[in-house]
Amino acid sequence: MKVAFFLSIAILSLLASWSSSSPSVSFLGIAPQDENYFRKETIKCRNGSRKFTKAQLNDDFCDCLDGTDEPGTSACPEGKFYCRNVGHLPTSLYSSMVNDGICDCCDGSDEYDGKVKCRNTCWEAGKKARDKLQKLIDMYREGVTIRKREVEQAKEAISKDKAELSVLKAEEKSLDKLVNQLKVRKEQIEKAEGKEQLEKDNEDRPNVQENFESTEASGKEDSLTSEDDVIGLVEQEETKSEHEDTNVAEDGSESIEDMSKEEIGRLVASRWTGERTGEVEETGSGADSNEGKDGSLNIPSDGDSKKNVYDHHQSSITDDLDSSSVVHEPGLDKQTQFLGFTIHIQSWLRKMQDVSQNLLRSVSWFSSPLDNLDADKIRKEYKESTARLSSAQERISSLTEKLKHDLGVDGEFYTLYGQCFETKQDKYVYKICPFKEAVQEEGQYHKTQLGYWEKFEESYSAMLFSNGAGCWNGPRRSIKVKLRCGLKTELTDVDEPSRCEYLAVLSTPLGCLDGKLKELEGKLEMLQKEKPEGHDEL
Repeated sequence: MKVAFFLSIAILSLLASWSSSSPSVSFLGIAPQDENYFRKETIKCRNGSRKFTKAQLNDDFCDCLDGTDEPGTSACPEGKFYCRNVGHLPTSLYSSMVNDGICDCCDGSDEYDGKVKCRNTCWEAGKKARDKLQKLIDMYREGVTIRKREVEQAKEAISKDKAELSVLKAEEKSLDKLVNQLKVRKEQIEKAEGKEQLEKDNEDRPNVQENFESTEASGKEDSLTSEDDVIGLVEQEETKSEHEDTNVAEDGSESIEDMSKEEIGRLVASRWTGERTGEVEETGSGADSNEGKDGSLNIPSDGDSKKNVYDHHQSSITDDLDSSSVVHEPGLDKQTQFLGFTIHIQSWLRKMQDVSQNLLRSVSWFSSPLDNLDADKIRKEYKESTARLSSAQERISSLTEKLKHDLGVDGEFYTLYGQCFETKQDKYVYKICPFKEAVQEEGQYHKTQLGYWEKFEESYSAMLFSNGAGCWNGPRRSIKVKLRCGLKTELTDVDEPSRCEYLAVLSTPLGCLDGKLKELEGKLEMLQKEKPEGHDEL
């Protein structure tokens, strides 16, 4: 009882010396925001275990196990004492530190029993806190300005990208139609070129056959007397036969029946030689008809058809065959006539070869049905249009993916899309890519997936990445990224408060909210108003 009596006297003396801003005895050690809880006549312990009367508040006897009834004394071990620290930042102490002879509160309110005289150092100590708070306010003010600018830029970027997306979709339709048209035309060209190449290959095939037959014929002629030898022999015998014919004409006594087979052959050969010579000259003159006055080859015009060229040469060959039919000379037997016909056939085959060559040369000069320049232009346009279409489709996909995300109340986080921020701690490099992923890298090759983008949380003040790589015998990794006000966007800290659950801090102007700035300004104003007047000690 004596202790209680002296305690009451001490409290009364303190009340007389405290300023008007000090709390009443009953509210000693109670935070201002909790005062209304203790104004009732009957008060309930915070843990709900029991109730106590207002008279039992701070009576230095612990009625609640949680110390609810003794916030201003050391009676309850679990009790908390609130230091107001006017001019500085308020704080809370364990009730066991009350009246222990040590000044724990800068205003000395924890040592009110008078055993120790505590100097009020809150204003001096609070100067550092106020200066720090002022710097924080200045940063917020600048950050809010930057944020407003970035919000406007984000809005403009969103509008621009939406307009670009609309234009690209219209362009995609146009390009898709153009590419399909060019594709059809390109396929037509390729089909025509293939057909033309096939025709060319078919035209070249007779030349190969002709060369083969020529080689085979030359091999056969090597085993017989060559045509040149036959012609030379005939020319020699022609002179001799003329002399013999003269003799026969003079005496008229020699007849064909008296001639030997050799002489008859020579006579027939001389006659065929004369006719053949005329045919060669005629054929030669016909061949020369395709030459100009200057000896150049007359090329058929584009309007000439293959049929006309072929008919011209075919007519020449037919006329030669008709005019060169075997003459049935009186007195010549079948063997002699067959010999002359064989020589004539050899001449006709040679002329046929010449005609075939001339025909092929004439055909090769016909104009191509395809214009190479036009074909190349179609291919080039198709290639370029296809590339433009592919580029437009990729851009459409990228913009669509970007615009589908929740980008904040004002779309302010649009500027973070496509960016990554990293920091190094110990041997690890942590990389955060908003709207994509979060990873932990160790060295150049080892990479651990901390999570993939899921959503914003806590009113856009935190980002959540989940469903990362699984832990050994544990959950899949995840990371929450807290947004803090900063003048530039950077990853400042990463921690693992619990197994496989990470916590990071990303400072950014987007975290500088105008509401928070007003709160800080109000707090500073309050501290400046609570400057002690006249004295700084109890």
